[in-house]
Amino acid sequence: MKNKLIFILSILTFISCDTASVDLDDENYIFDGRGGAKCEVNGVEFIPRVVTSPGASSMELNFAQDNGQEYLYLNFNNRGENNELLMVSLLMNNVNPYENDLTGMVIDLNDDSTGMYRIILLDEYSTNTEYIGELEIVYHDQDERILAGRFWYDSVNSNNEIVEIRNGEFDMTYY
Repeated sequence: MKNKLIFILSILTFISCDTASVDLDDENYIFDGRGGAKCEVNGVEFIPRVVTSPGASSMELNFAQDNGQEYLYLNFNNRGENNELLMVSLLMNNVNPYENDLTGMVIDLNDDSTGMYRIILLDEYSTNTEYIGELEIVYHDQDERILAGRFWYDSVNSNNEIVEIRNGEFDMTYY
């Protein structure tokens, strides 16, 4: 009985974890890489879903190199009202957090470094030369691989429908 109770309490602890406790407006906020990510999609709060099992995460911040190109990408996802998978993504080209302190860096989101919103398998919205945004790095600890920032952008799909991403914040570790 004791083992069952510990198991149930452990599950409840994981389920109750806040995956978006980041609050960069709080002057006492401590950057620890565990604040998660959040934003508003057309005025509605969007936070990563809670994942209690091993496997795919609901949010990631990674650095990659491919064919001489360097980029940093941030993704987080959740489920919509009809159980569709929704994803907010940012892809920043020519950004290397291992070699450079990114604190204070402002990255324009357009058709080069992009902000995206996806309804997986149904629709995709992206920044371009007309629909733009911005990502600002407010904190970077290279030793601990912690990166935090703010972002906003307007993205458009092939039918010229616009999705507004606002009040985006993240505090995560990168790999």
